[in-house]
Amino acid sequence: MEESTRLRKVAIADDSPAFLAAAANYIATLPGFTLAGTASTAPQTLALVEAAAPDVLLLGMGPKSGELLQKVKAAPAAPAVVALSLFDTPEALAAAKRAGADEHVGKASFMAGLCEALKRLFPAAS
Repeated sequence: MEESTRLRKVAIADDSPAFLAAAANYIATLPGFTLAGTASTAPQTLALVEAAAPDVLLLGMGPKSGELLQKVKAAPAAPAVVALSLFDTPEALAAAKRAGADEHVGKASFMAGLCEALKRLFPAAS
């Protein structure tokens, strides 16, 4: 399959079941992307990244997420990581970048913010 027509696999990790469900439903509507799976704990996230080999991981950021993000980025064939935080502030962006995230999206602007982040990560897919 040509690179431009390949579906990009998206994994989602967050501790909110409601957000996981809403985000998974939204990913299903995006052309060029497919859901690789969801996880709600750090061990589940690492297992999902290893088993599904997603192109991008949407990672809900919490107090210990920086350590998880570093483990994900250290994995062979590490995915791009879009850090998700409750607030879309300069401080949240700086913390996500320090932890190793490729992009940051606030949950309040999830749909618009994710579309823009995916366009930056995968310009040929948009």
